[in-house]
Amino acid sequence: MRSHEQRDLTARLSALAEAPAPPAALDTSAVIARGRGRLRRRRQALIGVVAGSTAAVLAGVLLLRPSGGPPVPARPAPTAPSSLAPSPTATPAPTAATGPLSTEARFGWLPEWLARPAVGYANSDGRSVVTAATTTAVLNAVPDLKLELLRDPGESPAPGTHTATAPAVAGREARWLVTDESGTTTGLRWMTASGRWAELRATVWYGAKIQDDLLRVAAGVEFGSRDVPFPVRPAGVPADLRLRNAEIHRPTKDSEPPWSAILSYTVEGKWLSVTIQPDGFGVFADGRPNGGTPVCRVEKGVRLCANGTAAGIPSVQAVGGLAGLLKQFGVLGADERSWTR
Repeated sequence: MRSHEQRDLTARLSALAEAPAPPAALDTSAVIARGRGRLRRRRQALIGVVAGSTAAVLAGVLLLRPSGGPPVPARPAPTAPSSLAPSPTATPAPTAATGPLSTEARFGWLPEWLARPAVGYANSDGRSVVTAATTTAVLNAVPDLKLELLRDPGESPAPGTHTATAPAVAGREARWLVTDESGTTTGLRWMTASGRWAELRATVWYGAKIQDDLLRVAAGVEFGSRDVPFPVRPAGVPADLRLRNAEIHRPTKDSEPPWSAILSYTVEGKWLSVTIQPDGFGVFADGRPNGGTPVCRVEKGVRLCANGTAAGIPSVQAVGGLAGLLKQFGVLGADERSWTR
């Protein structure tokens, strides 16, 4: 993933938590990249790059591996790059929303240059984002795709980018996203059957016919609200805690945890985050300023950690503080096959 295109999702979420409206763009495919990059530079041996993702250590979401711990096992991944192996998160079935995360779209066909793809989902204040990142680095970069539904058809493209006429997608209007300086195609916008506009961006590619691939990916996207299988089920969370962001991500390297997730809440200008990942990969906590020391709980091979400036509000204290709050989350297990739809 090109460093100049990576942005800290946690920083965006922090701003989102304090702002009355979500940011204009949510780069979940960069979820892991910057935070873990900093940790790697500090310790020279830490886990690498999502997106972004996506999951998930941001510049402020810190993943601390226990020193002297055993090597992280490699994550099995599909060998066929052009199709996704069945996975509860990668291929959610249409269903009533029963968990904390839903999506409005999912990928169908994916190109060969996106080798061994890992798929992640995020929803921030109703803005649905899907990412697909390869677990195989190419020239020290990590190719990925990001798909999101736009709220406004006139939503401006990213700075330094303009639009140009593209071939129709399923008979509907489409526009290329083109860099101002080089004239390179970096993405595609098109009108969906519902009348909303979708945006697909390629962060890095190698040996690709990018325009042909973007058109084919766009044609294969499946739209429709689906519940995304999730490792926990919130129940009994204080009513004044508003869920502002939910994410689940896959790694972009084999040394990553097989998945990680985060639920971010806000109340009266304060924030509280619950992070979830398989146990054995250290303490995973939202590291935004003034968040305090995280409180963690381990059950069924899953580690949940909570912290935030809302830890001391009356409703949280009424359920037993952060430790009591974590008990309000039903844990389904570390194996994705246990995540019921």
